[in-house]
Amino acid sequence: MWQANADVLVTALDDELVLMHPISNQMFSLNPSGRLVWQALPRTEAALSELLAAQYGLAADQAAQDVHALLLALQSRQLAFLT
Repeated sequence: MWQANADVLVTALDDELVLMHPISNQMFSLNPSGRLVWQALPRTEAALSELLAAQYGLAADQAAQDVHALLLALQSRQLAFLT
């Protein structure tokens, strides 16, 4: 199950979200599809992929690749983690 880091500061800017890690002060911007995934946390990677595919009409394998890449990017910045 993927979870958002509860310490992350989140700011909405139109249809994007800007995430800021409070210790490193790194900022990370999410586009609308990234925002959808972020706001759906906590969920499994498979459930997030299904959500993205359904919302944007993506093929299952493309949605899975996109979600996986996003989750790894979030994890590398300590914005989300796998439990």
